[in-house]
Amino acid sequence: MKHLVTLSLFYSLTLSLYSQRTFDVTIADSTYHMKQYWFVLYTTGDAAPLDSATSATTLKAHLEHQDTQSKRGLIVMGGPFGDKSDWRGLLLYDCDTKEEVEGYLKADPFVKAGQLKYEIHPWYGSVGTVLR
Repeated sequence: MKHLVTLSLFYSLTLSLYSQRTFDVTIADSTYHMKQYWFVLYTTGDAAPLDSATSATTLKAHLEHQDTQSKRGLIVMGGPFGDKSDWRGLLLYDCDTKEEVEGYLKADPFVKAGQLKYEIHPWYGSVGTVLR
């Protein structure tokens, strides 16, 4: 019975985390205000490489697309990886739903051209944390 109660409590806590984007976590004597973001991993797409002129045009449109989202506060961090792996870049979105993020990604010119694929994962960070 004790195991069932513990399992029910854990299940309730997990559901509450998925139903809200912010929550508090207390560790020892510190409380952290946490928020859910969406981590996007760009990977190499399946399409054949673009010619240099098309690639330059598509890159410009890709960067403008992301800049617009950044100015709206939707992308809070992003950039390319510095090596030559299939991992091409990452984005951190501040949106309510995965479906909203996916809508923005499907409109990305590099995604539309088949040059990039993506994975979307929920990610929790402490509110106010900054990179330095």
